[in-house]
Amino acid sequence: MSNNVQLKQLAERSRSVANTIVKHDLPLIERNLEQIEKQSRKLADKVVKPGEAPERKAPYFLANIGIDGDKLTQDVKSISVLGAFEPRAILLDTDVERYLDHKHQQTITSIIKDGYTQTDNEYNALFDCCLSSEWDKTKRKVFEEFGQHITMRSTELPSSAGGSVFRSQFSPSASLSSSFRASTSKPSYITSGERRISFKNESTLQLNQRHLVYFDVVVKLNNARLAKIEYGIINEFHNAARKISLDYGRKVVQCWRALASIVGESNVIDGSFKRNPLKQRQFAPAYQAPTFDTAYKSLCFDLINGAKRYLEESYREWSTAYVNSFRNEAMLGGQPSAVNMARAVLRAIHRPNGGIPTTGLRMVENIPVWGHIFILVRQGYYKEALEVAKGYENVLPRQDLQFVTYFERLPSHDRQKLVAEMKQWNPLTFQDKDPYKFIMYQIVAQLEELPQKPSIESFLPTSEDFMWIRLMCVREIEPVVGAPNDTLSLDSLQKAIRNLGPSHFNHGGKDTMQYFRALLLTAQFERTDFTEDAVHFAIALAYYGLLKIPEKGEAMALLVEVGDRMVPYLNFNTLLCQYARSLAKGNAPSTAFQYLILLYLQGNPLTEAGRYQIELCHEYIRQLIYDTEAFNELGKMREYMSLMFIDNEDEFTETIINTLARQCVEDGKFKAARSLYELTQNFEEIIVLLNKMLAEYIWISIRGVIMQPETAKELDPQEISRILKGYEHIGIRKISQNRLKDSHTLLSLVDFVELYKKQDFVRAVSIIQQIELFPFEDDISIIQQKASAIEAFDDQLKNCIPELLHITMRCIYAYYQQLKDHMAKGTPGIMRKYMDESVTLQRKARALVTFAGVLSSDIYHKLHELDVQMR
Repeated sequence: MSNNVQLKQLAERSRSVANTIVKHDLPLIERNLEQIEKQSRKLADKVVKPGEAPERKAPYFLANIGIDGDKLTQDVKSISVLGAFEPRAILLDTDVERYLDHKHQQTITSIIKDGYTQTDNEYNALFDCCLSSEWDKTKRKVFEEFGQHITMRSTELPSSAGGSVFRSQFSPSASLSSSFRASTSKPSYITSGERRISFKNESTLQLNQRHLVYFDVVVKLNNARLAKIEYGIINEFHNAARKISLDYGRKVVQCWRALASIVGESNVIDGSFKRNPLKQRQFAPAYQAPTFDTAYKSLCFDLINGAKRYLEESYREWSTAYVNSFRNEAMLGGQPSAVNMARAVLRAIHRPNGGIPTTGLRMVENIPVWGHIFILVRQGYYKEALEVAKGYENVLPRQDLQFVTYFERLPSHDRQKLVAEMKQWNPLTFQDKDPYKFIMYQIVAQLEELPQKPSIESFLPTSEDFMWIRLMCVREIEPVVGAPNDTLSLDSLQKAIRNLGPSHFNHGGKDTMQYFRALLLTAQFERTDFTEDAVHFAIALAYYGLLKIPEKGEAMALLVEVGDRMVPYLNFNTLLCQYARSLAKGNAPSTAFQYLILLYLQGNPLTEAGRYQIELCHEYIRQLIYDTEAFNELGKMREYMSLMFIDNEDEFTETIINTLARQCVEDGKFKAARSLYELTQNFEEIIVLLNKMLAEYIWISIRGVIMQPETAKELDPQEISRILKGYEHIGIRKISQNRLKDSHTLLSLVDFVELYKKQDFVRAVSIIQQIELFPFEDDISIIQQKASAIEAFDDQLKNCIPELLHITMRCIYAYYQQLKDHMAKGTPGIMRKYMDESVTLQRKARALVTFAGVLSSDIYHKLHELDVQMR
């Protein structure tokens, strides 16, 4: 009874376990013993009994889709799975030796797995990096090819264009004074003209003229650098620009004059300094320093003073011409001193008929007192202006008696006192007062604008006048925290010029260089327009180290703005390369080279960025030669290798010629590579190259690829054979005999492939045997020797080996079939001969099959099928 109870409990427990394991998504099928026995017998009837043949429907079905079922069955039976399912031995806790061995195996497995994962990740990362880099280079070339200029803003200098953020155009600033807008809206008296001339509208003859006059200066500059002597590049560009005809040329000349004054390049005759020479990259250390650095600020003030000198010198020239235009009114007299010239200018400006009325001006002997001081200051005669001011002290009102003291020297505390007094002036009492007085007080106090904003536009009629007074009022280089709001900084002035933009300065296209000159005068060298003339201005600035250039010159953008202050960096590399490319397209590679070696101005083997620049310049030079195939120019280029940071001819050969030759080989430009190697008499590499060309031809012929005419011309085996015979005829000792032997082997393989394509199987078999590339004797030592020899082949020929083996086997098979046909029709004597040849062919086929098995299983199966058919 107790047993029955226990069995019932066990059954209940079993059901409960089954219920927890089995999901009841489908209904359970319940069968009794009779049904289970009946189903078991049906299954037993389907089992193949010993001695019975299995059903053959499955192999036929698989054969229809190309699967050999019998072979798969044999392969499965040959697999031993006993070792894979060996039961693991229980590892006792006290078995330290086996535990350590187990941990050792686990560690090795983990290291292999981790290494595989790390390698896979590194490969993917490298692949993505290379892909991104190649895409950036391709994208940059496309943009450069179409001449697209991109401006980029970034918080840091980019190494490539991938992290660029394109900026929008500047919007005009509402904070600019109305006097600035009004005074700069009038045309310049320096480069006045009515005709609109732009770079794109000029004729080809004019462009060629401009290019030639500049190119001569570039060549002289490079020769001077080669001789390590100083060269007055700006003055020479200025003299060259004077040869450019039309009004546009005169405007460019003014820009060169301005830059020479800004930089301080003077005393230059025919490019040579007579005294105070400026050295190459002289200003680079200070100009590249941080904006808060004392050296940078000092340099900026020097540049501002140079800009003022240019504007003052130009005003003196204008004054002379203006006085000559109104000689009777001006009454200069026979003593044209600076003081008398200033009086004459004032008489002409305020002449009775057509001049500016003198109403409200303080006059002494019909000369405006404040105007006399202003004209002298405007012309740059500061000492004379001070002496004149002292002479007028007795006629000045009481409130202006301190002016002479302030004009001579104005300490900071006195300036604050003066500015406070000026702010207390009553605007109503100054409606008809002297504008010259307001201008002089603004200059002395160095105010951005007068508090009362009087009307002074008539007395500052041109853009140059207002540029000059703004430069006179600059007190700081960049805004200083805690400085008064009326303090004008160079940075603020630069932003004001940019906000106005070229449309404001160029007066509807009448003076296309006016905005360009305004950027130069405010030391915005990196923001100049991108025209042919701007290229040469950039060259001059880069020569003296007055350009900020990205450390990674491969960035696509021409202008890169960095940080919150938007510090500009000009991509000198891209700018110059675009211009050089345009010259190279005009079949002037030597001219383009003269421009490209200027890129080495930024090179420095002692810094990482400098070394990168040198390598990049090497790449540009190679690309120029690659695109133009101007190999005959390499001799002239070699003369400038010291400018390219190349020490000797061997280094030049390796860096430029051999590297370029390898690139040509990689790109399939074999004839170009051969021409480069011939320049250096590197005949060994030429033979290697010819072998590559023959291997390439064999590969293409085997694949049946239709070659383009250019490729067919490059890979002409007859031309290659002629070249090889020429080298053998002159008996060049530098050529390895093994290389020549390989060449003859490849030429024979070319003949073999051609005979195969013509279905001349008998001759094809004869040639392949003479080559001795493959073993035709079933000797394992010979087969191993041939297999080892193939490992030393070049990749191109090695890739052809499987196909050559297959072709050889097909030739033997076709030859064998021809013999069988002859035996079916021939006499007993002839049949005996054919039978011997057939046996020989079978023996050769078996040797090839064995050889293929050593090399590759894939080709083995192809050859094995043909070998089976020959048995």
